Amino acid sequence: MQEAHTTPEAAGDLRFDPSVFAVGHDYQIIFLTARKGIGWIEIAGERFTDEECGLLQYGRVHKIPVPGAALSEAGAYTVVFAAYEEMLSNRPVGVETVRKTYRFTPLSGDSFRLFQFADTHGRVESALQTFEASGDCDILLLNGDLNSSSDSTDQFDTAFRLSAGAVHGERPVINARGNHDMRGAAATVLPAYIPTVCRGGRRETFYTFRQGPLWGLVLDCGEDKADSHVEYGGVIDCGAFRRRETQFLESLLARAEQEYDAPGVLYRIAFCHMPFVEKMPAPFNPADDIYETWTSLLNRMNIQLLLAGHMHTVYEVPPHAPDRCDANFPTAVLSIPAFRHDGGETYVGGVLTAENGRVTARACPDPASLHSQQN
Repeated sequence: MQEAHTTPEAAGDLRFDPSVFAVGHDYQIIFLTARKGIGWIEIAGERFTDEECGLLQYGRVHKIPVPGAALSEAGAYTVVFAAYEEMLSNRPVGVETVRKTYRFTPLSGDSFRLFQFADTHGRVESALQTFEASGDCDILLLNGDLNSSSDSTDQFDTAFRLSAGAVHGERPVINARGNHDMRGAAATVLPAYIPTVCRGGRRETFYTFRQGPLWGLVLDCGEDKADSHVEYGGVIDCGAFRRRETQFLESLLARAEQEYDAPGVLYRIAFCHMPFVEKMPAPFNPADDIYETWTSLLNRMNIQLLLAGHMHTVYEVPPHAPDRCDANFPTAVLSIPAFRHDGGETYVGGVLTAENGRVTARACPDPASLHSQQN
C-alpha cells in the first residue's frame, strides 16, 4: 500500500462511534464509514483485521473480531480506516487514512447496570432522551425491532446511532435480533451489521457471552407467525433455524463448566426480543412446543431472568405463572415505543440492576409516573 495521509474528508469518514459487541469471551467491533475502504483495529500495538481468505474486506461496513482479554487489559482501542479511490493490480490508489482511539471499560466487579433499547421502531431522539434521564450504564442491550423493517441498509443506522449516543464506543453492547428486523429487502444483509457466530457454514444470531460476573445467553425466536403465513411470501424458514437453536441450547448443558457454571459467574441472564414463555393466541404461536423445550433447558441452566421486549408494554411474568411455559425464572418485558401522556410521547426502555448475586429489572421511566404527571 502506498504511503497514507489523513485529510479533513477522511477524518469525517467514521459515521458513528463504533459498537463493541460482546460475543463469547471476545468482541466484534463494528463501524460504518462514509466511503469505501478497508478498516482494522489496533490494541496495544497489535493489529486485528477482518481478513477472509487472506484479504481485508473492502466496503463501508467493517466488522472486526478482537480478543476479549487483549481489549479488557489494554482498556483502549484504535479504529483505523483507509479509504482509497481505486485498486490498480494489487495496489490501492489515493489512500487516505483516519485513526481514532477510544477508551473501553468491560464489566468487572460483582455488580453492574444494564440499559435496554427494544422496539424503538426508528425513534432515536426520544429513546436517547430516556437513556440520558436514566443515568449511565455499564453495558447496553439492543433487543430487537429498532426499526419497523429492514427495507434499506440506511435503516441499520438506528442501532449505531443508539449505541453511539449511549455508550460512545466505550462500553460493551449486546445485540438480539427482533422479528421486524427480518422483514424487507435488506434483511438478508443485516448479519454484516450485527454480531454473529459461524456454525456449520452459517452465520447465526444466537450465542453466549461472558462479561465479568455475567454469563449471557442471546436467543432469537425469528418471526412471530408460521413460516407459511401469507405475510412472509415463502421467504423464511424459521422452523429449521429454531431447531438448530434448540441443538445449540442442548450443547450448552454438556459444556456447563465452560459456560454458565464457569468460575466467577454470578449472574445467568437470557436476552431475547420475544418473551417466548408466553402462550400467544393464533397466529402468533408458531413454535409453542419448541419454546416449551427452550424453557425447560433454561431451567436446567439456572437462568435468573429473561429480558425481552416485543409486546410494546411493560410487565413481569413470574416463575411458574399459569398458562405460560413452566419457567423457574421471571421474564421482564420492558419496551413501549411511544407512551402517550399529556406531556407528549415518551419512549419507555428498561433498566436491569445486578448486585449481590440478585437481578432486578424495571421500566424506565415507569409509565405510572408519567400517568401521575398528568394529574
